[in-house]
Amino acid sequence: MATRDSKLSEHKRFKKQLKPPLAQLDMKPASWIDDRLPEMLWAVLVVGNLERDKALKFFRSIAKFVQNNKECADITLSGIETLPLEKRGEFIALLVSWSDEVRGALRPLGLLPDLPAFDDWKNLLDEPDPKEDWNKLANGVAKTIWHQSELATDCRWIKFLCEIISGKLKFSRGIKDIEESLRGVFEYPNYGDLKHIRPFIRAGEISQVFKEKDAEDSKWASKFWDYCYNHTGCVPEEAVSQRLQNKQKQLSREIEEARKYYFIETSELRNKLINHFFATSKVSSIDSRHEGAFGLALFGVTLFIEIIFYRVPLSITGRIALRMLVEACITFKYLAKKEKSEPQIWDGYRSYGTGQLKLIYLKLKESGQEINSIEVDQLDFLANEDRWIEFAPITLGHWDSENLRKISEEVGLKNIYDKYYDYTSGFVHANWGAVRESVYQKCVNPLHRYHRLPTYDLPLMSSVTKDAAEIVNSILDCLSETYPKFDPRINLDIPKTPKPKKPKSKRKV
Repeated sequence: MATRDSKLSEHKRFKKQLKPPLAQLDMKPASWIDDRLPEMLWAVLVVGNLERDKALKFFRSIAKFVQNNKECADITLSGIETLPLEKRGEFIALLVSWSDEVRGALRPLGLLPDLPAFDDWKNLLDEPDPKEDWNKLANGVAKTIWHQSELATDCRWIKFLCEIISGKLKFSRGIKDIEESLRGVFEYPNYGDLKHIRPFIRAGEISQVFKEKDAEDSKWASKFWDYCYNHTGCVPEEAVSQRLQNKQKQLSREIEEARKYYFIETSELRNKLINHFFATSKVSSIDSRHEGAFGLALFGVTLFIEIIFYRVPLSITGRIALRMLVEACITFKYLAKKEKSEPQIWDGYRSYGTGQLKLIYLKLKESGQEINSIEVDQLDFLANEDRWIEFAPITLGHWDSENLRKISEEVGLKNIYDKYYDYTSGFVHANWGAVRESVYQKCVNPLHRYHRLPTYDLPLMSSVTKDAAEIVNSILDCLSETYPKFDPRINLDIPKTPKPKKPKSKRKV
């Protein structure tokens, strides 16, 4: 069922947090999955394993019983347990004996020794069949685990309806909208606009949770989920999902097609870029503008080649590389724009990089540490290449006074920043979102609440190839404006290789 996400403009800032509208309210969150679904497990089993019309008819019979027995207003499992012994037995007997189908649907309750009033249920239910009844339990939970699904709303409806007809929950009379909504509840799902009635039911059902004096989580709910986890196995999504398996095969096939296609094209592009470097080179002295512009362009193209040929478009590395391309693109555009008012900006960009090399070199030298990926002597050479480092300042912070977001706004590339930077930065900083996407999968056992499992294979996420190509082309656009004119670009759409036609068989006459 589709839900409306709140817009960013509806979020309110509290210091460093942007809170959505619901989070701005002073209330304790209440979880359908964690707390209230297990309490309505009898309804979950019925609505999840019977035809819906039969389940709703059964629910109406429960409502009629509650109407005549107002002390039975709380139809949760814990609520039923608190009833006087005789009334509790009468209520459970009604539930169990309504029909053979309902009796069979409720049989899995006998699998759960921590169930509230377990002995009462067990005495009236048939002996459970573990293989069949664990499947029934999983089926019911799977169909109702999303709190806004139709069947979950059915379970929440009967709970809400019983609170109304027992007199536990009262509404003001004479207000037309409320009376129409209540009629929709009494005649659910056959009256009124369900797009309004269903949210009204869900809001009404959850409102009682906030009104209860004891708002602590259900002890039974916690025991239910623990028992299910300990007595059923995990089911990795990658092992059973044909959709996911087909997607993985498609992604692998696409990366190989891209690799074959770009093998010649990117080599030619890089050679043409180098030729353009020599064609526009005028001096052998330091030329910060020329070397910086072509350096950024070659950096971008080389990074794209590495993405393709090292087969990283589907990986964590591919996303980190995409972030690097975004920063290179925005930096290039900013340098090209600012040079009109600040002719020395290319020198400042270069000086900052040299200062960073000096800082790293001195830290390693003075601490006596080494980095396997680069020799300290090489850092010494690079730091001293332009001039003796004793004359080279070290600039702390960003090389320009502005941060990258503000720079992107200034040069009209905020769209690229918003589109790529925040997402890819998550992988650079190992934020939870990136960790979750790249190394975890879903356990598709609903009795485990679809929790997370490590992926057994290396991650295959959506390819960054086309995004990377788009950003590299933007970098080449900057180069073409700075040193006209450079036309070659990376093709964004890989031509599909036509399938070879099967030769027609020759039939002998």
